[in-house]
Amino acid sequence: MTTLILYGFNDPHSNALIDELRFQDESLVFVNVAWGQDREQDPAVRDEVAMIWCIGSSIPLPIAVTNEIAGQGTPVVAITEESCADLFDFNSGYIELCFNYPSAKEVRARIKAVRARATIQSEPMIVHGDLTIDVNSFAVSLNGRNIELTYKEYELLKLFASNPGRVFRREDILNRIWGDDYFGGTRTVDVHVRRLRSKLDDVSHNVIETMWRVGYRFSVPEVRANPSNSGGRAMAGAA
Repeated sequence: MTTLILYGFNDPHSNALIDELRFQDESLVFVNVAWGQDREQDPAVRDEVAMIWCIGSSIPLPIAVTNEIAGQGTPVVAITEESCADLFDFNSGYIELCFNYPSAKEVRARIKAVRARATIQSEPMIVHGDLTIDVNSFAVSLNGRNIELTYKEYELLKLFASNPGRVFRREDILNRIWGDDYFGGTRTVDVHVRRLRSKLDDVSHNVIETMWRVGYRFSVPEVRANPSNSGGRAMAGAA
């Protein structure tokens, strides 16, 4: 069961969307609350996603509300105008946007996406083959070897490893890691990825793949026995 905490859903368009969601997915539970209202959470509830209706919303400053809720670690799906997209803070990784009047099918897809991402980010350990990232201690190891990374390199690796197979544009990476207030160009992303690869000994670009003219993605490293040491392991993958 997934509980949707609804903010600002009190006009015909928003109510019609909720009715359609109820019809399509019986596993969804809906709780309509006012912003600032104290709410006692049901201890049986495991998964919650906040949904915020930002189009002519009855709640004040709905975009600020979205950013605050996401900053507290709750996944959020916000329905907003496309022209407002740049006002949201995506650094937390807990925000998905739907524009104008989306279909219930699109909203359900956004709910699944933000829930999956939040689940990965909440895990204390990210493990892919012989690559281990301890989110609590900021420690990274590969093949049992500790990897010393700068904060930006660590954030880059965590972003990639938390979303294996997903292609990130350089602009997206810049916004997520450096923030909207960074005035440098996307070249800094390439520089940091190159340094990260060198520290991972990823000389053949097996783990962090370059998607030419687009950006980068994380390819889950395969694990194989080291011919020189049956107890050792190494990463392998197609270049």
